Amino acid sequence: MTAFRTSLAMALLVASRLAAQDTLPPDVASAIDQARGFSQVEQAAQAAQDMQKVQLPQIPPQPPAPPKARRVVIRSGQYERGTQLLDERKYDEAIAVFDQIVAAKGARSDGALYWKAYALNRLGRSDDALAAIAALRRDYGSGNWIKDAQVLEAEVKRNAGHPVSPADETNEDIKLMAINSLMGGDPDRAIPLLDGLLKGTASNRLKERAMFVLTQSKSPKAEQILTDYATGAGNPDLQIKAIRYIGMSGTPEAQQRLVAAYTASYDPAVKDEIVRALMSGGGTEHLLQLARTEKTAARRIIIIRSLAVARATTSDVLTSLYTADNDPEVKHAIINGLLSRNDAKTMVELARKESDPGMKKYIVERLSAMRNSKEATDYMLELLK
Repeated sequence: MTAFRTSLAMALLVASRLAAQDTLPPDVASAIDQARGFSQVEQAAQAAQDMQKVQLPQIPPQPPAPPKARRVVIRSGQYERGTQLLDERKYDEAIAVFDQIVAAKGARSDGALYWKAYALNRLGRSDDALAAIAALRRDYGSGNWIKDAQVLEAEVKRNAGHPVSPADETNEDIKLMAINSLMGGDPDRAIPLLDGLLKGTASNRLKERAMFVLTQSKSPKAEQILTDYATGAGNPDLQIKAIRYIGMSGTPEAQQRLVAAYTASYDPAVKDEIVRALMSGGGTEHLLQLARTEKTAARRIIIIRSLAVARATTSDVLTSLYTADNDPEVKHAIINGLLSRNDAKTMVELARKESDPGMKKYIVERLSAMRNSKEATDYMLELLK
């Protein structure tokens, strides 16, 4: 190949000199052009071979990308579905539901771990139950399920892997019937028994019924037990149930206990439940008290939305809240509450007194949507004068 390159180069040199003297025949000139083309191709091939001889740095193989974490989606009401399965004694299905909740690491994962351990114990899987309790203690050691977990742990160790017998299940049904009978008899005599059921490892259904019986008693002891649970003496499930039952009574004393529980709690879910309980029990005055004392704007908005839909809430009450609050979002919530009540008259009055241009614009925007309101239309015409 080297000799061929040398001969080709000499031929092209001679041909170039002859071509300069215009002495080449046409067929020879054509052959020279082809030779030049061949020379260029051959040079390119040689360059490619030379490039192959260059030692390029070796790029180490990259590790495979880690798989994306699977997102666990928990549907609304799934926790309640799990406890319902427990009541139906479908323990394996309940465990599967609680496993999903635990994997999602949501707000009720601690409760799901407890009920998972409870279901495992009912199935006689003591080692797995103790492992679930250990996970609860490790991940939620300062939570409100620890006391219940300690009682359950003692029972698991006492059962030593024996599943709950049908006789034990029947015994719980008998207890449930006995609790129901107390409602028509003398609930006060059963208060210590009911308190013991709430503190033990009874089923969710049995505890809920025991708490309901306590609400039927006028005994100060029963009221104190309910108040203690409403303020967080037990696990969060019992706390929510206590709040609901206290709210159902609708008495001023019960509502004041809920206000005290609201003030003592730092849990948003508990505060929301108390607002709903006061709302269902007609505690408008107590909601107003919370709206005026709540320091967090987001929570004031939740309370104001409840007040806005309550029939007992007057326009003057919402106006006073609007005037007293300096947070724009809270003011927006009050205006939207008035809009939901079709109270254009109060909205116009607030717009006329409003000195903040942005807030006044917000009210006017809401009024402009009330096309069937004479007060709103008249005010729009007033603005155009």
